[in-house]
This record gives sequence, C-alpha cells and structure tokens, in this order.
Amino acid sequence: MNGRIPSATASAFVLLISLAFATTAIYRPGVFDLLSTHGSEVPAKVREACLLAALKGRDDPACEVMSRAADQDLRLGTLLCFATLILLTGLQYWFGPAWRIRRRRLRPVVGEVHDELRRMSEEVLGGRRVVFLLDVLNPAVAGLAFGRAGHRYVVISRGTWMLFERDRALFRAVVLHELAHVRNRDLDITAVTMAMWRSYAAVILVPGLLAAVNGVLSEQAPFLRSEQMPFGSSVVLSWLFAAQIAGLAVLSWLTRSVVLQSRELTADARVLSWQEDATPLRRLFEEAPAPRRWPVSLRVRTHPHLAVRRAALDEQAPLVRQGFVFPLALGGCFSLTMDPATSLTAQGRTNTLPWPAEVFALLLAVALGLRALRAVGAESDAVHVPLGLAVGLAGGWVLAPSRMTDHALAPFPVPVQLAGLVVLAVAGLLLGVWVRWVARVWAPRVHGLWSALAPLLLIAAVVTLSARTFYGIQTDIIIAHIQKYPAVADPLAHVLISAQIVLDTRLSLGVQLLIAIVLLMLAPMAVRLATLGERRPPMPRRNGRIALALGCGAAAAMITAMVSGTVNGYVFQSPGTTLSGFVAAGAAFGAALAAGVAGLSGTSPVAKGMVAGLAAAVLYALVLELVVLPLRAALPWIIHMIILERMLEAGLIAGLATALLSRLLPVRRELGSGVGVPIRG
Repeated sequence: MNGRIPSATASAFVLLISLAFATTAIYRPGVFDLLSTHGSEVPAKVREACLLAALKGRDDPACEVMSRAADQDLRLGTLLCFATLILLTGLQYWFGPAWRIRRRRLRPVVGEVHDELRRMSEEVLGGRRVVFLLDVLNPAVAGLAFGRAGHRYVVISRGTWMLFERDRALFRAVVLHELAHVRNRDLDITAVTMAMWRSYAAVILVPGLLAAVNGVLSEQAPFLRSEQMPFGSSVVLSWLFAAQIAGLAVLSWLTRSVVLQSRELTADARVLSWQEDATPLRRLFEEAPAPRRWPVSLRVRTHPHLAVRRAALDEQAPLVRQGFVFPLALGGCFSLTMDPATSLTAQGRTNTLPWPAEVFALLLAVALGLRALRAVGAESDAVHVPLGLAVGLAGGWVLAPSRMTDHALAPFPVPVQLAGLVVLAVAGLLLGVWVRWVARVWAPRVHGLWSALAPLLLIAAVVTLSARTFYGIQTDIIIAHIQKYPAVADPLAHVLISAQIVLDTRLSLGVQLLIAIVLLMLAPMAVRLATLGERRPPMPRRNGRIALALGCGAAAAMITAMVSGTVNGYVFQSPGTTLSGFVAAGAAFGAALAAGVAGLSGTSPVAKGMVAGLAAAVLYALVLELVVLPLRAALPWIIHMIILERMLEAGLIAGLATALLSRLLPVRRELGSGVGVPIRG
C-alpha cells in the first residue's frame, strides 16, 4: 500500500507553501504598500465606539465613518509581496545549481570511477541523464544530489572517491543513496523548499524581527499608530510581535525539516529495494561522525538522526510514522491559513484579496490523510498525532499575524483568549483520533492511490466543511462574553459555555447533526462492517474491563450531569428547572452506556461508544415523548435535538476516557498463545 501512495515528502511540501502565503496575506513589510491608496484618519474615540458597538451587536453611525475612512486598497501590496516571494524562489531554483558548482569548485568525475558511476546510473535509472561531479575539498565520506528540471547532478566527495579502491560496497551504498533521490523525483521539491524558505526569511522574517526590535526601542508598535490602539500598549504589542516572528521562524524551520528529513528516509528505502542487503548502509551510518552539538546542528540539519536511519533499515515504522513534529507543523500551518478568513480583525478588513481558506484546508487535509494511511501500522502515532495536532492548532492561532491587531483593537481578557485556544486544542485532539481511526478502517482496502480516494475525500470533506465553524468559535466566544456572560472569569467555564452554545445553535437544527453523524461515524463503520469476513489479528484481552467500564461510566455520568447543569444555566437561563434536569439526566445515561460499550469493545471503542450514545439518545427521546411528557407538556423539536446532541457529546467523552484508561491495563495472554507478531501497515 505505502509504495503506491504519494511520498511523505510531497505531502509535507504543502505545509511550507501554505505557511509562506498565509502569513504574507496579512503581514508584509510596509514597502510593498507604498503604492496602495490610503484612507483618511479615524479619531480614536470613533474607532473605540464603533468596535464596542460591533462587539455588542448594535448598529452605530460611527461605524459608517470608520468604514469609509478605512477604505485602504491593500490588494496591490499583497500581490507585490506574493510576486516577490515567487520570483526569489524561482531565481534560486533556476540559477542555484550553477552557482553551487562554481562556489564549491566542483569538477567532473573522470576515469575508471566515472565508468563505474555511469554503469550504476544505467542500472537503477535507465536512460535518465545524470552528471557526476567531484568535490575535492571535502575529505569526508559524503554525497549530494541536486539540480533543476533537465539538469541533475550527483556529487561525491574526495573521501567517497577514495572508497572506490578500499571499500567498493560502501562506495556503492553512498552513490545509490544519491541516485535514489533522482529516482524518487524529490530534487525539485528539495530545491523549491530551500529556495522558498530562504525567500520567506528574507522577505518576511528578517524585516519583521527588525521592525519588532525597533518598536521595543522606540515604544511604538510596528505598523500601528497610537490612534489605532485604543486598548493596547505599544511596548506590549512590540514584544508580542517579536514573539510571533520568532515563533513563525521556528515553525517555518520545522516545516523545512519535515520535508528534507522525510526524503532521506525514502531514499534509504529505495536503496534497500535495489539491494536487499542492508549491511553497507548500516556500516555507513555506524562509521559516520557524530553530529555537531546543538544549536549549531539545528542550522544545517537536513537529515534524520543516525539512530532513526539505522532503525528504519530493520523495520518499517520509522519510515512511515508521522511522529509528533509533522502533525504539529500541519496544525500550525492550518491555523495560519484560516487566520486571513476567520480572525476577528480579518473579517473587518476592506479591499483585500479574497483568501481561498477552503482550498488550503483541502490540501492540508489530504496531506494529513495521506500520512495517516501510510502510517497506519505505527502504534506510536496513536498518541503523537492527536497531541501534535492539538498543540499545532492552538500554537498556530497564537502565531497568526492577526493576533497583534486583535489585541490592539478588541478589549477581551486573557481567559476569553485561553477559552478559544482550548477549544482549538480539543478539536485537534479529536481530529487526530478520528483520522487515525478512518485510516485503520480503510487500510485493508487501500492498495494504491485510486483506492485511497474514498478515505481521502471523507477526511477532506469533514475538515473543509468544519474548518470555518471551529475557527469562527473564536469570534463567537468574544461576542458571547460581551453580550451574555461578562462576569465569568474561569477559562474552563468559558470553554464549556461557549462551545456548548455554538454546538446547540449549529447542531440543534437536525440537518447539520445528521450530516455530522453520517460523515464522522456511519461511513467508516459501514466500511468496517463490509470487511467483517476478512481475517484480522487477534485483539488482546485486558483485565478488569467490566469493572473499568462501570467505574468510568459512573464517573462520566456524574461529571456530565454536573457540567450539563452548569452549562444549561447559561444556555436556557433556567438552572435547576425541569428542562435542565432532562438534559442532564439524558447526558448521564448516554455517558454510562457509552462507557460500558467502549470498555467491552476490542476495536473502535470511541466510535462504538458514540453509536451507543446515539442509540441511548433515541431511546431516551422516545421515553420522554411517549411516557414522561404526556403527563406534563410536549417539548419542541429543537429541545429534542439538543438532548440528542448532548447525549452524543456524553458518549464521545465517555468513549474517549474509557479507551484511554483501558490501554493502561496490562494484557492478559491466553494459555498456549504465542508471542505476537507485529503487523505492518
């Protein structure tokens, strides 16, 4: 399966592209906006009155004045910055190989060594033309493959040249690794990645850092005048901007490393497909010099650690697993791409280029799905991927360029900001669990790219359709805080109340809830049911499942009842009423049943727990409608949908908690059972 799915290098390349263009859509050096038309100044009092009125949901004549005055056309500046990035990247890609040859004084390989290199090239590459060069100034054993379209070069060092006579097997391993880069077609991706990263640093990061330092020293926030900051301090905003630029530099470096390091593991795997004996590569890694100490090695590291490369020679997991860094970088890039379309101040900008947020969301979702399908056999990803996405989504939103202007223009306290970040982190955690489950369900049926389209389309549809909803929660939390519960200071209470209000208002109509159930649960479970007859590896039996299920179910029921009662007080403005009690009791019943089902399930405990919660919700609604409520008063349809949605939430929480705790129990082996053999995806 993995050999026919696009490589991890190609999917990781999307991250750097999205990061560079998403940042540039909002932030760029002022020189690019010199040709833009500027509006008139807006008095600070008018700006403050307009913002407060907008946040409270009222119309104010001051907003019309502010809208006309802020009529600044920034489209030309954005296009110029995009064009500069593309031009610099293209120039480096096209002229970089010739400049590298001149700078390092590389010369063609001649003699018997050239004949051997040519023979090896024809053996593994066929008719592809490769020019072999010699780096006489490098005494170490090393190689390098680079080039552009129509010009491919492989460089061997003086140390590698000397191996030709002393150790022909080691010489062959070095050369085959470099030829593998040519065969894998990753030279262009590598060249564009390095060129894009340098261009992004030169155009965005370095000017931004200089502007932040100047703002700290001069006590004037970059790109904002004092009348534009009714609620912010210049010094604080300057430090905030400096931290953002530093964070963006780290995130861009991580995305660069993800692309470059994934190609090295893929090249090693290609070499093993050409020669089954891994001894030469293992010797090469063992005899390589120790890497330079941190932080010097961070600047130049483009290869995975030698221990990882040695492990990849013996097992497939290091080659296919996503790890923690890739989902972290993907989550950060995802939040950055949604910033120009969904942030509080981005929605108020006028005369800007339309930002295709859904296009980037689609590309990143496909990249996530591809990596999940390739890494379906990597057990460590069960923890690393959800955690990486949780940290990445929240961290990327903190680093988003609109964060500084949001602070300057919107008077919301820190607990409200933390509430929004926690909501994003939870969404990332659930997304990681769900994507991995979809990949595991579809893995037996995926044998190539075409057969992988179904799970990829499902993942892309869910992510693309829900992206604006989850990122719109950030603005909903701010507005709800000002309009409904300004006295709440606990960040956790903000999260529970705001998220519950959004879910109740957007899922209680029935259609959205039905679509969510079909996409998230029923479609993957239908595939699982279709493969029931196929042979599966035996699932380990765990001690104390029933006791654990009952205990977790009782705890989940109690917690859900308390949380539901607290939230209902804000949602329905009637804490302790009969309606609040119905919702809390239903959530408790759904949590208990879901925890029991999840605890007894050998596969897909979270999904089965949610299905149990759904069944419990339908049963509970029928009991209410046919038995309890005829003695009282009938409930509106929307209240039934709220009860259904609350019980699904409770089933999800209980299923997650039970699945997590059940993994901590020791495995009880059956008598006569042998040692388990790991199944490779």
